[in-house]
Amino acid sequence: MILTIIFIALVLWLTFAIRHSRKKSESTWKSYYDRERDADMAENRDIRNLQYITIPFEKFPLNFFENTDNEDYPIIIDELKQLGKTRLLNLNGKSNTDLKLEYGPANLTEMQEIGDRFSRVCVLLTDLAKCFLEEGNPAGAAAVLEYGSEIGSDISTNYTLLGECYQKLGESDKFDALCDHVRSMDFLMRDAVLKELSDMKK
Repeated sequence: MILTIIFIALVLWLTFAIRHSRKKSESTWKSYYDRERDADMAENRDIRNLQYITIPFEKFPLNFFENTDNEDYPIIIDELKQLGKTRLLNLNGKSNTDLKLEYGPANLTEMQEIGDRFSRVCVLLTDLAKCFLEEGNPAGAAAVLEYGSEIGSDISTNYTLLGECYQKLGESDKFDALCDHVRSMDFLMRDAVLKELSDMKK
């Protein structure tokens, strides 16, 4: 008798759980399709005058490399300067649906390219900083990496290298401020970056 009651209760619980899960799944899919439909019908925005990012080459001590034979530097700086002539925006974390909702479906491809170029710039900034470090110039590297931090780079190396620069330069206040900044960010490698920064202080 007791086993029968337990069995019936289990069946009822499973039935309820399955129905609840199905309703939740249906609601999620409906929400997704509704949002996607709204995105496909969104107004196409004029993207010509957005607040595009410009690369402040004048803030980087690039004349430092005039007396070096660093082979990577000319390749990196050439690509950076070419990208600097294009439209750049930090679109990290935005899905295609987000882009269509914000800028309109007709602008999707161009906005994807704008975001991809920004991501490439972030990679090149860390590469440029490495060139400075290879030549024994942590201050120059810090100037580049600080700009990467300013525009919201989600490249973890940008922050770990910047931490190394501050340690070499004895900039403890800036190091602590960097840790606080990373802690306030929302990107995939945040916790790993914070751990690496914490290990640098030991």
